Amino acid sequence: MCGSHSHEITKSLVEHPYAGRLTKDQKINIADMTKSMVKPRSIMLTLKEHNANSYTTIKQIYNARSAYHSSIRGSDIEMQQLMKFLERDQYIHWHR
Repeated sequence: MCGSHSHEITKSLVEHPYAGRLTKDQKINIADMTKSMVKPRSIMLTLKEHNANSYTTIKQIYNARSAYHSSIRGSDIEMQQLMKFLERDQYIHWHR
């Protein structure tokens, strides 16, 4: 528009973060499928089946899964979460 860009306007929004953003329903579906141990590529295929015009990338699926895992873990880091699970399930463990 202003003549200062060094490239042409793109014809599609593939790989554009704004176009590939996830809706609230999609995030809920990703969380449910993550609980069921569904692989990210299968999650992506399911999202594409429900919306053929979706520009969501696999990276956005991984980011949503990571955000879901972080929300479950809370403020604990992974090692603290592991230690809680070991104690809760009464595993014999040693650490220093």
